[in-house]
Amino acid sequence: MPGSGKSTIGKLLSEKINYDFIDTDKLIEIKEKLSVQEIFSLKGEAYFRSCEKEIIKELENESRKVISTGGGMPVYFDNLSKLKDSGIVIYLRVPTEEIYNRTKEEEGRPLLKQNSLEKLENLLNQRQHYYLKADLIIDNYMLTKEEICEIIIEKISDI
Repeated sequence: MPGSGKSTIGKLLSEKINYDFIDTDKLIEIKEKLSVQEIFSLKGEAYFRSCEKEIIKELENESRKVISTGGGMPVYFDNLSKLKDSGIVIYLRVPTEEIYNRTKEEEGRPLLKQNSLEKLENLLNQRQHYYLKADLIIDNYMLTKEEICEIIIEKISDI
């Protein structure tokens, strides 16, 4: 979900395990020379989702990478199974009230315009089925970034 800490935790985790960090939204912004918000506004969500699909193809044979995806990426096409075929998929679970508090002041999140708790709950309800198929589910709430990374490192060494 937006605001769940994917980029923050991903960057820190990549440093701790000495992997490269990739943020798929940033890759798309570089390729398109537009922000995610501008892509949604000018070209539409369907176009953005097709960009995500292409990014997965480009990254599928990469190794030693921590990849932070947009929150909608696993929901579209067959992206989730492709992500799982490429590596370990982690769902950072955060209560919707906390996501609301983390994102209510942020600009640049096109699916959270007129950010409301109800909108976040609806979004999570649409996506939860996919998120729960992750290889690892970590509750990213009430723990420090370092504690979350240590839990992930411990768990992925068992997978």
